[in-house]
Amino acid sequence: MIRRNAALGIFLFLASLASAQNVNDAGMWNTFSFSSDIKDLTPWKDPKIFKDWSLRINPEIRFNENASQVSNVFSDFGTDKKWSKYLTTSLEYRVGAKRDEDWFNVRKRWSLGAQVIFPYKKFKFSATTRCQISRAITSEIDIKSIWREKFTLEYSKSEKLTFQVSHELFFLPITLENSNWRSQVSLKYKLDKSNALSVGYLVQRDLSNADMDFVILTGYKWEFNKKKEKSTPAVQ
Repeated sequence: MIRRNAALGIFLFLASLASAQNVNDAGMWNTFSFSSDIKDLTPWKDPKIFKDWSLRINPEIRFNENASQVSNVFSDFGTDKKWSKYLTTSLEYRVGAKRDEDWFNVRKRWSLGAQVIFPYKKFKFSATTRCQISRAITSEIDIKSIWREKFTLEYSKSEKLTFQVSHELFFLPITLENSNWRSQVSLKYKLDKSNALSVGYLVQRDLSNADMDFVILTGYKWEFNKKKEKSTPAVQ
């Protein structure tokens, strides 16, 4: 109980600190995640080729202007392969649209990543490397690439409640210049073996112009698994 209250206290402190800053507006990112192990989608009883290999679809909608205006709408289609309890790799494709004044521009992105995990009792530290190439279709085609490094510390109070903090750095691919950073804190709660909710707060800064964003995060996850209890996605 003490640790849970401490986690909530840290969360509220960071949220109040960010709210006190002189910013133009606050944002809100709402993420939905639907995933399944590939072996659970096949008719074979024990397809070893698909062991620890999963698929996911993550639609997301983002708001700015004090969470009153849609700024981004997109969906990620990804696959994750767990090679051991210490290493996972991923491949992801994103397609969506981003607001540019009164119009939305189509954006596409490929991302390749690897995550190294170090579990210790109720704690888990991870380092994630991602290389991504994005394409924006405006008046002309704009292609950009970025390298991202994310460090995460996770504490599981119980099987249902998890507290997480992370810090991520963005680098330009050739010069390796740090172009952006992003920090966040979040709480995740498992409703049952298939459904989970999360809430968090994110702060990021664009080092090219010193702009800062303060964003409320919400998330819902549904995971399909034949071995788990039957469950239907919660109504939002």
